[in-house]
Amino acid sequence: MPFLRFVVAVATFCYLTSAAPFKAGFTIKQPPHDPSLHLNGPLSLLKAYEKYNAQPSPLVRRAALTSTGSVIATPTTDDTEYLINVEISSPLPLGSAPSTFTVDVDTSSNGFNLYAPKYGAPGATVTKTVDIGGATVTGQAITLVSDSSGNSNLIGLLYEGKTFYTNAVAQGLPQAVFTADLKKGEPGTYNFGYIDTSQYTGALTYVAVKTVNGFWEFTSNGYAIGSATFVTLSIDTIVDTGTTLLLLPTSAVKAYYAKVTGAAYSADEGGYVFPCAASLPKFTLGIGTYKAVVPGTYVNYAPVNSTTCYGGIQENTGIGFSIFGLTFIKSQFVVFEGTTSPSLGFAAKPT
Repeated sequence: MPFLRFVVAVATFCYLTSAAPFKAGFTIKQPPHDPSLHLNGPLSLLKAYEKYNAQPSPLVRRAALTSTGSVIATPTTDDTEYLINVEISSPLPLGSAPSTFTVDVDTSSNGFNLYAPKYGAPGATVTKTVDIGGATVTGQAITLVSDSSGNSNLIGLLYEGKTFYTNAVAQGLPQAVFTADLKKGEPGTYNFGYIDTSQYTGALTYVAVKTVNGFWEFTSNGYAIGSATFVTLSIDTIVDTGTTLLLLPTSAVKAYYAKVTGAAYSADEGGYVFPCAASLPKFTLGIGTYKAVVPGTYVNYAPVNSTTCYGGIQENTGIGFSIFGLTFIKSQFVVFEGTTSPSLGFAAKPT
């Protein structure tokens, strides 16, 4: 028996040493700090209190929840959407959910939707603390949605309702403002609670928002194509980060593509297309005294095939108003300001 025990011991030792996953010690290197990331001390302290179920002082809570925020907005293919990361302070129901979600920003919605079928029935609403780039809101209502709903992972930023923006303002955001500095084909930023003057040139031009429909809505006073004369036209429009294209009255759209060699309306594509090699003129929109220029290259939205491309400017037929979507927004620095008397600000970007 002693010999048998010895054999078993030796065999066990050989198995453990041969099967051991780590032959030696190892090192994990910490990645360098990204200086573009916003570090929020008060918020980090508040999270520690919440993690261990401790009650933070009113001063700590107020300091954390009145911080500004800045978050990178990363474009998807063809700049169809610009996605940001939001952090949820605690797990969603029915499972261990990741704390960070990637969402699309939609300035024409007041919803906050997450695709999280494992963590609750579709349509269920949970209330959580949400952090976007350092700007934090407590008691934010989030609706869990199914993938088939067509509006998964979306954060609405209207000035009405209980949106992240209105809640942040109510909870002490330093300024009742957020800004969009989106870029063509590369990451841009959304800032909350302040206006970064390095992100635009010249003066900001403000217009009052028409609140009758609840959108970030105003009236543009016309357009110009290339270097042609400005055409006066009343254009009732909304500014919508949740819409990819620039949708305008038929007269303006037809006038634009009349200046593009080979452009035509395609019944198959349901919109205007043109040869991908075509030279596209710039498109200018009037906003008060300011002339907002959309470069011609921005109007080339996406290829239909190897030779034909789809236009980033299309008709607003049947919608009832125009939409200044991402084709326009990424060409400008845009300010969304106020809740009770909202306004919009526009300025050119540094070249």
